[in-house]
Amino acid sequence: MSDETLTGLEARAHALLGKQLWQHGLFGEAVIELDRAIALVADTGWRIRRAILMPPVPRSVEEIAALRNDCQERLSTLLGETLELGDPVKQIDWTPYLLSYHGTNSNRILNAMFHRVCSQASPDLEWQAPHCRAPRAAGRPRIAFISWFFNEHTISRLFGGLIEQLDSEAFDVTVFAFEGNDSFLRQGDLRGKRAVTLPADLRIARETIAAHQPDLLVYLELGMDPFTLFLAHSRLARTQAVLWGHPDTTGIPAIDIFLSCQAMEPEDTADHYGERLVPLPGPGCWYRRPEVATTAMSAMDFGLPDDALLYLCPQTPQKFHPDFDQVIRRILAANDRAHLVLTAGWAPPLMALVRERIVLPAPELAARIHILGAMDRSHFIGLMQVCDILLDPLHYSGGNTSLEAFACGAPVVTWPGRFMRARHTFGFYKLMGVTDCIATDIDSYVEIAIALGRDKAKRDALRQSIRERSRTLYEDDMVVRAFEAFAISTTLSR
Repeated sequence: MSDETLTGLEARAHALLGKQLWQHGLFGEAVIELDRAIALVADTGWRIRRAILMPPVPRSVEEIAALRNDCQERLSTLLGETLELGDPVKQIDWTPYLLSYHGTNSNRILNAMFHRVCSQASPDLEWQAPHCRAPRAAGRPRIAFISWFFNEHTISRLFGGLIEQLDSEAFDVTVFAFEGNDSFLRQGDLRGKRAVTLPADLRIARETIAAHQPDLLVYLELGMDPFTLFLAHSRLARTQAVLWGHPDTTGIPAIDIFLSCQAMEPEDTADHYGERLVPLPGPGCWYRRPEVATTAMSAMDFGLPDDALLYLCPQTPQKFHPDFDQVIRRILAANDRAHLVLTAGWAPPLMALVRERIVLPAPELAARIHILGAMDRSHFIGLMQVCDILLDPLHYSGGNTSLEAFACGAPVVTWPGRFMRARHTFGFYKLMGVTDCIATDIDSYVEIAIALGRDKAKRDALRQSIRERSRTLYEDDMVVRAFEAFAISTTLSR
Protein backbone atom coordinates (compact mmCIF):
# COMPACT_ATOMS: atom_id res chain seq x y z
CA MET A 1 0.00 0.00 0.00
CA SER A 2 1.45 3.36 -1.04
CA ASP A 3 2.18 6.23 1.33
CA GLU A 4 -0.44 8.30 -0.49
CA THR A 5 -3.10 5.64 0.13
CA LEU A 6 -2.14 5.36 3.79
CA THR A 7 -2.35 9.14 4.17
CA GLY A 8 -5.80 9.12 2.59
CA LEU A 9 -7.01 6.40 4.96
CA GLU A 10 -5.64 8.26 7.95
CA ALA A 11 -7.35 11.47 6.83
CA ARG A 12 -10.66 9.68 6.37
CA ALA A 13 -10.37 8.17 9.85
CA HIS A 14 -9.92 11.65 11.34
CA ALA A 15 -12.92 12.98 9.39
CA LEU A 16 -15.15 10.09 10.50
CA LEU A 17 -14.02 10.48 14.11
CA GLY A 18 -14.82 14.18 13.91
CA LYS A 19 -18.37 13.41 12.84
CA GLN A 20 -18.84 10.99 15.74
CA LEU A 21 -17.48 13.52 18.22
CA TRP A 22 -19.85 16.19 16.89
CA GLN A 23 -22.82 13.87 17.39
CA HIS A 24 -21.80 13.44 21.03
CA GLY A 25 -21.61 17.18 21.62
CA LEU A 26 -17.81 17.39 21.59
CA PHE A 27 -17.58 20.24 19.10
CA GLY A 28 -14.06 21.40 19.90
CA GLU A 29 -12.69 17.89 19.53
CA ALA A 30 -14.67 17.41 16.31
CA VAL A 31 -13.09 20.54 14.81
CA ILE A 32 -9.62 19.31 15.73
CA GLU A 33 -10.18 15.96 14.00
CA LEU A 34 -11.63 17.53 10.86
CA ASP A 35 -8.74 20.01 10.70
CA ARG A 36 -6.31 17.10 10.98
CA ALA A 37 -8.02 15.37 8.08
CA ILE A 38 -7.81 18.53 5.94
CA ALA A 39 -4.14 19.01 6.85
CA LEU A 40 -3.41 15.52 5.51
CA VAL A 41 -5.65 15.76 2.43
CA ALA A 42 -7.05 19.12 1.34
CA ASP A 43 -10.34 17.53 0.32
CA THR A 44 -12.80 20.09 -1.07
CA GLY A 45 -15.79 18.42 0.56
CA TRP A 46 -14.19 18.48 3.99
CA ARG A 47 -13.19 22.12 3.57
CA ILE A 48 -16.78 23.05 2.73
CA ARG A 49 -18.02 20.99 5.68
CA ARG A 50 -15.54 22.81 7.92
CA ALA A 51 -16.91 26.17 6.77
CA ILE A 52 -20.45 25.33 7.92
CA LEU A 53 -19.58 23.15 10.92
CA MET A 54 -21.26 24.47 14.06
CA PRO A 55 -22.20 23.05 17.45
CA PRO A 56 -25.88 22.10 17.82
CA VAL A 57 -25.75 23.49 21.36
CA PRO A 58 -23.68 26.70 21.32
CA ARG A 59 -22.45 27.97 24.68
CA SER A 60 -23.49 31.60 24.32
CA VAL A 61 -24.86 34.32 22.08
CA GLU A 62 -21.30 35.55 21.65
CA GLU A 63 -20.19 32.14 20.40
CA ILE A 64 -23.04 32.12 17.88
CA ALA A 65 -21.87 35.47 16.48
CA ALA A 66 -18.28 34.26 16.26
CA LEU A 67 -19.31 31.02 14.54
CA ARG A 68 -21.38 32.84 11.96
CA ASN A 69 -18.58 35.30 11.21
CA ASP A 70 -16.15 32.41 10.81
CA CYS A 71 -18.60 30.64 8.51
CA GLN A 72 -18.94 33.70 6.28
CA GLU A 73 -15.17 34.22 6.11
CA ARG A 74 -14.49 30.60 5.19
CA LEU A 75 -17.20 30.58 2.53
CA SER A 76 -15.83 33.84 1.09
CA THR A 77 -12.38 32.26 0.87
CA LEU A 78 -13.76 29.21 -0.89
CA LEU A 79 -15.68 31.38 -3.36
CA GLY A 80 -12.36 32.94 -4.38
CA GLU A 81 -10.76 29.58 -5.20
CA THR A 82 -11.02 27.11 -8.04
CA LEU A 83 -12.47 23.98 -6.47
CA GLU A 84 -13.41 20.54 -7.73
CA LEU A 85 -16.05 18.38 -6.12
CA GLY A 86 -17.24 15.02 -7.40
CA ASP A 87 -20.18 13.88 -5.29
CA PRO A 88 -21.16 16.64 -2.83
CA VAL A 89 -23.51 14.32 -0.93
CA LYS A 90 -20.73 11.90 -0.05
CA GLN A 91 -17.87 14.40 0.19
CA ILE A 92 -19.55 17.19 2.17
CA ASP A 93 -22.15 15.03 3.94
CA TRP A 94 -23.38 18.06 5.88
CA THR A 95 -25.82 20.96 5.63
CA PRO A 96 -25.92 24.47 7.11
CA TYR A 97 -29.29 23.83 8.78
CA LEU A 98 -28.11 24.93 12.25
CA LEU A 99 -28.02 28.54 11.02
CA SER A 100 -31.80 28.55 11.32
CA TYR A 101 -31.72 28.17 15.11
CA HIS A 102 -29.67 31.30 15.80
CA GLY A 103 -32.48 33.86 15.73
CA THR A 104 -30.85 36.15 13.15
CA ASN A 105 -31.64 37.20 9.59
CA SER A 106 -28.36 36.67 7.73
CA ASN A 107 -29.26 33.11 6.82
CA ARG A 108 -30.33 34.20 3.35
CA ILE A 109 -26.79 35.44 2.70
CA LEU A 110 -24.95 32.49 4.24
CA ASN A 111 -27.16 29.83 2.64
CA ALA A 112 -26.73 31.47 -0.77
CA MET A 113 -22.95 31.61 -0.31
CA PHE A 114 -22.84 27.94 0.65
CA HIS A 115 -24.77 26.89 -2.44
CA ARG A 116 -22.66 29.08 -4.74
CA VAL A 117 -19.54 27.38 -3.40
CA CYS A 118 -21.05 23.95 -4.03
CA SER A 119 -22.25 24.82 -7.54
CA GLN A 120 -18.90 26.29 -8.54
CA ALA A 121 -17.07 23.23 -7.25
CA SER A 122 -19.56 20.81 -8.85
CA PRO A 123 -21.22 22.44 -11.90
CA ASP A 124 -23.11 19.22 -12.63
CA LEU A 125 -25.34 20.05 -9.65
CA GLU A 126 -27.17 22.53 -11.87
CA TRP A 127 -28.30 19.86 -14.32
CA GLN A 128 -31.50 20.69 -16.17
CA ALA A 129 -34.15 18.20 -17.27
CA PRO A 130 -34.81 18.33 -21.05
CA HIS A 131 -38.59 18.78 -20.64
CA CYS A 132 -38.07 22.05 -18.76
CA ARG A 133 -36.85 23.64 -22.01
CA ALA A 134 -39.72 22.34 -24.13
CA PRO A 135 -43.36 23.47 -24.36
CA ARG A 136 -45.57 21.95 -21.69
CA ALA A 137 -47.31 18.75 -22.80
CA ALA A 138 -51.10 18.72 -22.78
CA GLY A 139 -53.03 17.00 -20.02
CA ARG A 140 -53.51 17.25 -16.30
CA PRO A 141 -50.95 19.28 -14.34
CA ARG A 142 -48.16 16.96 -13.25
CA ILE A 143 -47.15 17.49 -9.62
CA ALA A 144 -44.33 15.68 -7.86
CA PHE A 145 -43.53 15.64 -4.15
CA ILE A 146 -40.19 14.56 -2.74
CA SER A 147 -38.70 14.11 0.73
CA TRP A 148 -36.02 12.13 2.50
CA PHE A 149 -38.45 11.77 5.41
CA PHE A 150 -41.39 9.78 4.05
CA ASN A 151 -41.30 7.61 7.16
CA GLU A 152 -42.29 7.95 10.82
CA HIS A 153 -41.10 11.53 10.94
CA THR A 154 -42.38 15.02 11.71
CA ILE A 155 -42.15 16.03 8.03
CA SER A 156 -44.35 13.15 6.89
CA ARG A 157 -46.89 13.92 9.63
CA LEU A 158 -47.07 17.58 8.68
CA PHE A 159 -47.46 17.18 4.93
CA GLY A 160 -48.41 13.59 4.18
CA GLY A 161 -52.07 14.45 4.62
CA LEU A 162 -51.89 17.22 2.02
CA ILE A 163 -50.57 14.72 -0.52
CA GLU A 164 -53.19 12.12 0.38
CA GLN A 165 -56.06 14.60 0.05
CA LEU A 166 -55.08 16.06 -3.34
CA ASP A 167 -57.55 15.39 -6.13
CA SER A 168 -56.06 12.55 -8.18
CA GLU A 169 -58.48 13.14 -11.02
CA ALA A 170 -57.53 16.78 -11.46
CA PHE A 171 -53.78 16.20 -11.06
CA ASP A 172 -51.23 13.61 -12.10
CA VAL A 173 -49.33 13.20 -8.81
CA THR A 174 -46.07 11.34 -8.20
CA VAL A 175 -44.55 10.90 -4.76
CA PHE A 176 -40.78 10.30 -4.62
CA ALA A 177 -39.23 8.73 -1.54
CA PHE A 178 -35.88 7.05 -0.89
CA GLU A 179 -34.87 3.50 -0.20
CA GLY A 180 -35.15 2.77 3.51
CA ASN A 181 -37.17 5.93 4.17
CA ASP A 182 -40.31 5.16 2.18
CA SER A 183 -42.77 3.63 4.67
CA PHE A 184 -45.30 6.40 3.90
CA LEU A 185 -45.60 5.08 0.35
CA ARG A 186 -46.72 1.73 1.71
CA GLN A 187 -48.74 2.82 4.75
CA GLY A 188 -50.30 6.07 3.59
CA ASP A 189 -53.54 6.35 1.63
CA LEU A 190 -52.18 7.76 -1.62
CA ARG A 191 -55.59 7.59 -3.35
CA GLY A 192 -54.38 7.00 -6.87
CA LYS A 193 -51.06 8.85 -6.65
CA ARG A 194 -48.01 7.24 -8.19
CA ALA A 195 -45.34 6.09 -5.70
CA VAL A 196 -41.67 5.88 -6.71
CA THR A 197 -38.75 4.87 -4.50
CA LEU A 198 -35.39 6.36 -5.49
CA PRO A 199 -31.84 5.25 -4.74
CA ALA A 200 -29.54 7.69 -2.95
CA ASP A 201 -27.70 8.47 -6.17
CA LEU A 202 -27.92 12.01 -7.52
CA ARG A 203 -27.65 11.10 -11.20
CA ILE A 204 -30.21 8.29 -11.06
CA ALA A 205 -32.58 10.32 -8.90
CA ARG A 206 -32.43 13.30 -11.26
CA GLU A 207 -33.01 11.23 -14.36
CA THR A 208 -35.84 9.26 -12.75
CA ILE A 209 -37.67 12.40 -11.65
CA ALA A 210 -37.09 14.06 -15.02
CA ALA A 211 -38.55 11.03 -16.82
CA HIS A 212 -41.89 11.79 -15.16
CA GLN A 213 -41.72 15.34 -16.58
CA PRO A 214 -43.26 17.16 -13.58
CA ASP A 215 -44.64 20.63 -14.12
CA LEU A 216 -44.34 21.38 -10.41
CA LEU A 217 -41.86 19.73 -8.03
CA VAL A 218 -42.45 20.29 -4.31
CA TYR A 219 -39.86 19.51 -1.65
CA LEU A 220 -41.42 19.00 1.77
CA GLU A 221 -38.34 20.55 3.36
CA LEU A 222 -34.84 21.57 2.35
CA GLY A 223 -31.89 21.78 4.70
CA MET A 224 -32.29 18.83 7.03
CA ASP A 225 -30.60 16.20 4.85
CA PRO A 226 -27.74 16.53 2.34
CA PHE A 227 -29.23 14.49 -0.48
CA THR A 228 -32.38 16.49 -1.23
CA LEU A 229 -30.52 19.73 -0.51
CA PHE A 230 -28.05 19.02 -3.31
CA LEU A 231 -30.70 17.48 -5.55
CA ALA A 232 -32.60 20.78 -5.35
CA HIS A 233 -29.81 22.54 -7.28
CA SER A 234 -31.08 20.84 -10.44
CA ARG A 235 -33.95 22.09 -12.55
CA LEU A 236 -36.23 19.05 -12.64
CA ALA A 237 -39.55 20.88 -13.13
CA ARG A 238 -40.65 24.15 -14.67
CA THR A 239 -41.60 25.36 -11.21
CA GLN A 240 -39.90 24.15 -8.04
CA ALA A 241 -41.19 24.90 -4.56
CA VAL A 242 -40.46 23.99 -0.97
CA LEU A 243 -42.91 23.60 1.91
CA TRP A 244 -42.13 24.88 5.38
CA GLY A 245 -40.83 21.60 6.85
CA HIS A 246 -37.53 23.38 7.51
CA PRO A 247 -38.86 26.93 7.88
CA ASP A 248 -36.07 29.01 6.41
CA THR A 249 -35.04 30.31 3.01
CA THR A 250 -32.97 27.82 1.02
CA GLY A 251 -30.49 30.04 -0.81
CA ILE A 252 -30.87 27.80 -3.88
CA PRO A 253 -31.55 29.64 -7.18
CA ALA A 254 -33.47 26.67 -8.62
CA ILE A 255 -36.12 26.89 -5.88
CA ASP A 256 -38.69 29.39 -7.09
CA ILE A 257 -41.33 29.39 -4.35
CA PHE A 258 -41.49 29.04 -0.59
CA LEU A 259 -44.89 27.66 0.48
CA SER A 260 -45.47 29.05 3.95
CA CYS A 261 -48.36 29.47 6.40
CA GLN A 262 -50.16 32.82 6.38
CA ALA A 263 -51.04 32.70 10.09
CA MET A 264 -47.37 32.34 11.04
CA GLU A 265 -45.80 34.96 8.79
CA PRO A 266 -44.94 38.39 10.21
CA GLU A 267 -45.75 41.48 8.17
CA ASP A 268 -42.18 42.36 7.17
CA THR A 269 -41.08 39.29 5.19
CA ALA A 270 -39.51 41.06 2.22
CA ASP A 271 -35.89 40.24 3.14
CA HIS A 272 -36.53 36.88 4.82
CA TYR A 273 -36.75 34.79 1.64
CA GLY A 274 -34.84 34.49 -1.60
CA GLU A 275 -37.80 32.59 -3.05
CA ARG A 276 -41.21 34.04 -3.92
CA LEU A 277 -43.37 33.66 -0.82
CA VAL A 278 -46.73 31.92 -1.28
CA PRO A 279 -48.61 31.62 2.03
CA LEU A 280 -51.19 28.88 2.51
CA PRO A 281 -54.30 29.47 4.65
CA GLY A 282 -55.20 27.83 7.95
CA PRO A 283 -52.43 25.82 9.61
CA GLY A 284 -50.54 25.50 6.31
CA CYS A 285 -50.90 21.71 6.32
CA TRP A 286 -53.55 18.99 6.41
CA TYR A 287 -52.83 17.38 9.77
CA ARG A 288 -54.71 14.37 11.08
CA ARG A 289 -55.81 14.95 14.67
CA PRO A 290 -53.65 12.78 16.94
CA GLU A 291 -55.29 10.09 19.03
CA VAL A 292 -55.33 11.00 22.71
CA ALA A 293 -55.77 8.27 25.31
CA THR A 294 -58.85 8.71 27.48
CA THR A 295 -57.04 7.12 30.42
CA ALA A 296 -54.26 9.45 31.40
CA MET A 297 -50.83 8.23 32.45
CA SER A 298 -49.21 9.43 35.66
CA ALA A 299 -46.03 11.33 36.34
CA MET A 300 -44.59 8.26 38.00
CA ASP A 301 -44.99 6.33 34.73
CA PHE A 302 -42.23 8.59 33.40
CA GLY A 303 -40.12 8.53 36.55
CA LEU A 304 -41.19 12.07 37.46
CA PRO A 305 -42.25 13.33 40.90
CA ASP A 306 -46.03 13.16 41.25
CA ASP A 307 -46.26 16.17 43.57
CA ALA A 308 -44.35 18.60 41.34
CA LEU A 309 -45.45 21.36 38.99
CA LEU A 310 -44.19 20.03 35.67
CA TYR A 311 -43.08 22.34 32.88
CA LEU A 312 -42.35 20.46 29.66
CA CYS A 313 -40.22 21.54 26.71
CA PRO A 314 -40.20 18.50 24.37
CA GLN A 315 -37.95 19.97 21.69
CA THR A 316 -34.67 18.97 20.04
CA PRO A 317 -31.44 20.32 21.60
CA GLN A 318 -30.69 22.79 18.80
CA LYS A 319 -33.92 24.68 19.55
CA PHE A 320 -32.59 25.74 22.96
CA HIS A 321 -31.05 29.10 22.15
CA PRO A 322 -28.89 30.59 24.94
CA ASP A 323 -31.48 33.40 25.29
CA PHE A 324 -33.95 30.77 26.51
CA ASP A 325 -31.77 29.76 29.47
CA GLN A 326 -32.62 32.80 31.58
CA VAL A 327 -36.32 32.26 30.94
CA ILE A 328 -36.14 28.71 32.27
CA ARG A 329 -34.10 29.73 35.32
CA ARG A 330 -36.54 32.50 36.25
CA ILE A 331 -39.55 30.17 35.95
CA LEU A 332 -37.96 27.45 38.09
CA ALA A 333 -36.67 29.93 40.67
CA ALA A 334 -40.16 31.36 41.21
CA ASN A 335 -41.61 28.12 42.58
CA ASP A 336 -39.82 25.42 44.56
CA ARG A 337 -42.31 22.86 43.21
CA ALA A 338 -41.48 23.68 39.59
CA HIS A 339 -39.58 21.07 37.59
CA LEU A 340 -38.52 21.14 33.92
CA VAL A 341 -38.93 18.05 31.76
CA LEU A 342 -36.85 17.63 28.61
CA THR A 343 -36.94 14.87 26.01
CA ALA A 344 -33.59 13.71 24.66
CA GLY A 345 -34.86 11.66 21.72
CA TRP A 346 -31.95 10.74 19.45
CA ALA A 347 -29.43 13.00 21.18
CA PRO A 348 -28.98 12.40 24.96
CA PRO A 349 -25.42 13.86 25.00
CA LEU A 350 -26.62 17.06 23.34
CA MET A 351 -29.57 17.49 25.69
CA ALA A 352 -27.17 16.99 28.60
CA LEU A 353 -25.24 20.00 27.26
CA VAL A 354 -28.46 22.02 27.28
CA ARG A 355 -29.02 21.21 30.95
CA GLU A 356 -25.38 22.00 31.81
CA ARG A 357 -25.67 25.40 30.14
CA ILE A 358 -28.93 26.21 31.95
CA VAL A 359 -27.68 25.29 35.41
CA LEU A 360 -24.13 26.67 35.10
CA PRO A 361 -25.04 29.95 36.90
CA ALA A 362 -27.68 28.22 39.07
CA PRO A 363 -26.46 24.74 40.08
CA GLU A 364 -29.23 24.47 42.69
CA LEU A 365 -31.70 23.93 39.84
CA ALA A 366 -29.98 20.82 38.46
CA ALA A 367 -32.05 18.36 40.52
CA ARG A 368 -35.25 19.87 39.10
CA ILE A 369 -34.40 19.34 35.43
CA HIS A 370 -35.24 15.87 34.11
CA ILE A 371 -34.14 14.43 30.77
CA LEU A 372 -36.28 11.59 29.44
CA GLY A 373 -35.14 9.12 26.80
CA ALA A 374 -36.71 8.16 23.50
CA MET A 375 -40.39 7.13 23.53
CA ASP A 376 -43.08 6.23 21.02
CA ARG A 377 -45.72 8.71 19.95
CA SER A 378 -48.44 7.48 22.31
CA HIS A 379 -46.15 7.92 25.32
CA PHE A 380 -44.99 11.29 23.99
CA ILE A 381 -48.58 12.55 23.85
CA GLY A 382 -49.22 10.92 27.23
CA LEU A 383 -46.35 12.97 28.64
CA MET A 384 -48.06 16.14 27.42
CA GLN A 385 -51.17 15.13 29.33
CA VAL A 386 -49.16 14.49 32.49
CA CYS A 387 -47.23 17.77 32.48
CA ASP A 388 -48.92 20.99 33.54
CA ILE A 389 -47.53 23.57 31.10
CA LEU A 390 -45.47 23.44 27.91
CA LEU A 391 -42.76 25.98 27.13
CA ASP A 392 -42.18 26.98 23.52
CA PRO A 393 -38.52 27.82 22.78
CA LEU A 394 -37.50 31.32 21.80
CA HIS A 395 -36.45 31.92 18.17
CA TYR A 396 -37.62 28.50 16.87
CA SER A 397 -41.13 27.40 17.75
CA GLY A 398 -42.65 23.96 17.98
CA GLY A 399 -44.73 22.91 14.98
CA ASN A 400 -45.70 19.25 14.98
CA THR A 401 -45.18 19.22 18.76
CA SER A 402 -47.68 22.03 19.32
CA LEU A 403 -50.24 20.34 17.10
CA GLU A 404 -49.89 17.23 19.26
CA ALA A 405 -50.06 19.28 22.45
CA PHE A 406 -53.22 21.14 21.45
CA ALA A 407 -54.99 17.88 20.61
CA CYS A 408 -54.89 17.02 24.32
CA GLY A 409 -55.52 20.60 25.47
CA ALA A 410 -52.03 21.27 26.78
CA PRO A 411 -51.29 25.00 27.20
CA VAL A 412 -48.08 26.14 25.49
CA VAL A 413 -46.49 29.44 26.50
CA THR A 414 -45.02 31.15 23.45
CA TRP A 415 -43.47 34.42 22.34
CA PRO A 416 -43.80 35.06 18.59
CA GLY A 417 -40.42 36.06 17.26
CA ARG A 418 -39.36 38.03 14.23
CA PHE A 419 -39.26 35.13 11.78
CA MET A 420 -41.84 32.57 10.70
CA ARG A 421 -39.82 29.77 12.30
CA ALA A 422 -40.44 31.38 15.69
CA ARG A 423 -44.19 31.80 15.17
CA HIS A 424 -45.67 28.33 14.59
CA THR A 425 -47.39 28.06 17.97
CA PHE A 426 -48.49 31.68 17.75
CA GLY A 427 -50.07 30.98 14.36
CA PHE A 428 -52.00 28.01 15.74
CA TYR A 429 -53.25 30.11 18.67
CA LYS A 430 -54.26 32.83 16.23
CA LEU A 431 -56.38 30.35 14.29
CA MET A 432 -57.96 29.04 17.51
CA GLY A 433 -58.65 32.51 18.88
CA VAL A 434 -56.78 31.74 22.12
CA THR A 435 -54.48 34.47 23.43
CA ASP A 436 -53.87 33.57 27.09
CA CYS A 437 -50.41 32.07 26.52
CA ILE A 438 -49.03 34.53 23.96
CA ALA A 439 -46.27 36.71 25.41
CA THR A 440 -45.23 40.15 24.18
CA ASP A 441 -41.64 39.94 25.42
CA ILE A 442 -39.40 37.80 27.61
CA ASP A 443 -40.72 39.28 30.85
CA SER A 444 -44.34 38.59 29.95
CA TYR A 445 -43.37 35.05 28.86
CA VAL A 446 -41.99 34.40 32.34
CA GLU A 447 -44.98 36.04 34.01
CA ILE A 448 -47.49 33.94 32.04
CA ALA A 449 -45.63 30.71 32.80
CA ILE A 450 -45.38 31.48 36.52
CA ALA A 451 -49.00 32.66 36.81
CA LEU A 452 -50.33 29.54 35.08
CA GLY A 453 -48.26 27.42 37.42
CA ARG A 454 -49.93 29.01 40.43
CA ASP A 455 -53.51 28.79 39.14
CA LYS A 456 -54.72 25.24 38.57
CA ALA A 457 -58.27 26.39 37.90
CA LYS A 458 -57.02 28.64 35.11
CA ARG A 459 -54.99 25.78 33.65
CA ASP A 460 -57.96 23.42 33.71
CA ALA A 461 -60.23 25.98 32.03
CA LEU A 462 -57.56 26.71 29.43
CA ARG A 463 -57.10 23.02 28.67
CA GLN A 464 -60.82 22.66 28.03
CA SER A 465 -60.88 25.72 25.78
CA ILE A 466 -57.86 24.53 23.77
CA ARG A 467 -59.30 21.04 23.33
CA GLU A 468 -62.52 22.48 21.94
CA ARG A 469 -61.05 25.19 19.75
CA SER A 470 -58.16 23.13 18.39
CA ARG A 471 -60.48 21.36 15.96
CA THR A 472 -59.79 24.20 13.52
CA LEU A 473 -56.16 23.01 13.24
CA TYR A 474 -56.84 19.50 12.00
CA GLU A 475 -57.88 17.99 8.68
CA ASP A 476 -58.38 21.40 7.09
CA ASP A 477 -59.56 20.90 3.49
CA MET A 478 -59.19 24.63 2.81
CA VAL A 479 -55.40 24.16 2.78
CA VAL A 480 -55.74 21.41 0.17
CA ARG A 481 -58.00 23.50 -2.05
CA ALA A 482 -55.63 26.48 -1.78
CA PHE A 483 -52.69 24.31 -2.75
CA GLU A 484 -54.63 22.93 -5.71
CA ALA A 485 -55.47 26.46 -6.86
CA PHE A 486 -51.80 27.40 -6.57
CA ALA A 487 -50.75 24.30 -8.51
CA ILE A 488 -53.18 24.99 -11.34
CA SER A 489 -52.24 28.66 -11.70
CA THR A 490 -48.54 27.86 -11.50
CA THR A 491 -48.42 24.96 -13.95
CA LEU A 492 -50.80 26.30 -16.57
CA SER A 493 -49.18 29.73 -16.68
CA ARG A 494 -45.74 28.42 -17.69
